[in-house]
Amino acid sequence: MHLLKEIRNLMGNYFVKSGIYHYHRGELKQAAEFFRKALRDDATLTEGDRRTALYYLTETYVTSAERFEKKGDLESASRELARAAGVSPDYPDIRYRLGQVLEKLDRPDEAIEEYRRAVACNERYVAARTALAFALLRAGRDEEAAAAFSDVFELRVRLIREPYERGLQRLREGMKGEALEFLHEAFLKAPQRFQECYRGGLDRLKAEDHEKALELFDQAIALQPKYADLHNCRGIALAELGRIEEAIAAFRRSIAVNPDYTVARLNLAFALLRAAQFKEAEAQLEALVEQDPTQSAAAAKLEELRTGRPADARRLGRGSGR
Repeated sequence: MHLLKEIRNLMGNYFVKSGIYHYHRGELKQAAEFFRKALRDDATLTEGDRRTALYYLTETYVTSAERFEKKGDLESASRELARAAGVSPDYPDIRYRLGQVLEKLDRPDEAIEEYRRAVACNERYVAARTALAFALLRAGRDEEAAAAFSDVFELRVRLIREPYERGLQRLREGMKGEALEFLHEAFLKAPQRFQECYRGGLDRLKAEDHEKALELFDQAIALQPKYADLHNCRGIALAELGRIEEAIAAFRRSIAVNPDYTVARLNLAFALLRAAQFKEAEAQLEALVEQDPTQSAAAAKLEELRTGRPADARRLGRGSGR
């Protein structure tokens, strides 16, 4: 849920807005406190602000864990990842990363359980399945390890065969662009390197080093072009560099990959406003508010466009925005 700065300033709930402010300043303790306050007062939260608070609280704990891990404080890192998993229990990457830290702490049974939870969230999660198989082997659970390695092998073959066959079919049909994407997925996908580039780009984005963020996002896209949030983040970096037409194209690409990704659509609307493309921007905002009346930032900006007066995002976030 990576948003342009002007959108973050229009969040309806004071605690959510304050939490986001501190998160982007790297003040993680304060950020977590504000997000927890927002969620404790759940009755006054719109659904949109609640989703935002949960997302950013999860990211706050994950970022905190990364800091502790870099310092070598693995106990604190495991604690923060466990908190993140408590907020977002169906987020497989958190389970996987917690398993990695638990293995380093010589807590193999707990690590194995986290890997299993990661796989339960996403059965095609190759890294988690591979880590599970090796963890079982190191723990002396040989029969379980053999079964897990068999699962990993079958999954890896399937993840190559499926896009390979689709790519060849598109090639026969003369659809070279789609064929290239499928064949790229079959033979050039590198999940570990992708994660390094993606997470590194996010770190640079938070540090407002937009040139380096863009470089890392471009490297990640070369490895995995069908990842909606990656194109969305690339759009933010481009927008902050003043390359607004390229940013608009990146947000459109994000939406093309995932038409239901409202975050990219919200960023697109505000990028269009920066480019003075008011008619399309208003249409995008109308569609967002129609789809989700609790989109306080979209409702506030739409009201401002219609009346010429700044609107109260908190008030509009509770209604339809009409």
